Amino acid sequence: METRLFTILILVVAFAAVVIATQVIRRRRDAFPLRLIRAYESLIPQVAAAIEANRPVHLSAGSAGLGGENTLLALVNAELFYRVAQQAAIGATSPIITTSDTTAIPLAYDTLRRAYESRGLLSSYRSSGVRWYPAGPRSLAYAAALTASLGVNNVYANVLVGSFGPELALIAEAAARRDQVLIAASDQLPGQAVAYAVSDQPLIGEEMFAAGAYLGDEASFRAALVAQDLLRWLLIIGLVVAAVAAVSPDFAQLLGNLLGTLAGGR
Repeated sequence: METRLFTILILVVAFAAVVIATQVIRRRRDAFPLRLIRAYESLIPQVAAAIEANRPVHLSAGSAGLGGENTLLALVNAELFYRVAQQAAIGATSPIITTSDTTAIPLAYDTLRRAYESRGLLSSYRSSGVRWYPAGPRSLAYAAALTASLGVNNVYANVLVGSFGPELALIAEAAARRDQVLIAASDQLPGQAVAYAVSDQPLIGEEMFAAGAYLGDEASFRAALVAQDLLRWLLIIGLVVAAVAAVSPDFAQLLGNLLGTLAGGR
């Protein structure tokens, strides 16, 4: 009963926070200032520099694909890549999207196409901007292919956000040798450890899900991020309360009585 009650409260709070924050943000854009995430702050200037240098921006989700355990990550990456490609579409050189999962290929095509369409430059869209390399999680073949591609395509900046393992270090080393910008993050712990160590501006954890709020202009994305931050603080408070209840019998009894009252007990 207590678990069910907590779940309902979390859902209600999240829904209410999104609805209220969306309405407030539509009236006042600066109502909820966003916390600083340096990777997103530096991303658009790097894209602008790539356009000036007439060099492509490389976007890769690694082995993230549709229909598996990292489907949500693939969809989140599509939003991030769409925002970056939208900025890069005005340049003479098309951004490059690579993947090692075949299910992500149609998603990548659609992401790049929508980016050009949003700029009214659909005639400049080229499907060759999407590329597939040998598949598989922690694929050394994929890392080797990307290592060669970074030099052949004279890439300016790399946004490697998705599902990567330790092989990310090989790609990062190739980018560093060519003095290319690297922004990286992974849902795999070994890959995230590498990303944090080698990335110019790493993304950590749920920051991968915040691209729409930082790179877009829609109130709903900013409101969702506000709700996410609110739930994070509620989780922290819940953990602190649980820890105190574990060491204090009196507090645990008081908390149990309070939850019983909220649940309609006596």
